[in-house]
Amino acid sequence: MKRKWFVLFAVLAITVVGVFVNNQMTQAQRPERQGRGGGPGGRGRMNPTSLVDSSWVDLTFSVKVDDPTLIKARPIYQKSRDDMNKAMTEARDAGDFQGMREVMTEVRQEFKAALKEVLTEEQIAQLDELEQERMQQMMRRGGGRPGGGGR
Repeated sequence: MKRKWFVLFAVLAITVVGVFVNNQMTQAQRPERQGRGGGPGGRGRMNPTSLVDSSWVDLTFSVKVDDPTLIKARPIYQKSRDDMNKAMTEARDAGDFQGMREVMTEVRQEFKAALKEVLTEEQIAQLDELEQERMQQMMRRGGGRPGGGGR
């Protein structure tokens, strides 16, 4: 009788451990869930650097741009991305997210001005059109206002 209980307890313990291990393995494989809109737990928040990243993807694959132009544009994108990351870090450390909006707007204007020196007017127009389409899609999905939390 004792042996029967011991075997039953051992099987139960192995089952519980197996379920726990299985849960941990599948949890580790899931992408991080970040609240609606992409921000870390935030509703309708987005990462401003994603606009730069998306613009680079558009420029590389959707807009007719030759390789020398892409080579000239890459440092512009990298500088803009670095500046945005720096501004986000400083705002996060200071807790000044309204100030971050102003800095992001300034960085974005510098980014656009620098691109105008490298790209043709037609390429800029195509890039702006693709960006507007993306913003409209984000608004339809409930991603919030451009540049901030959508509440």
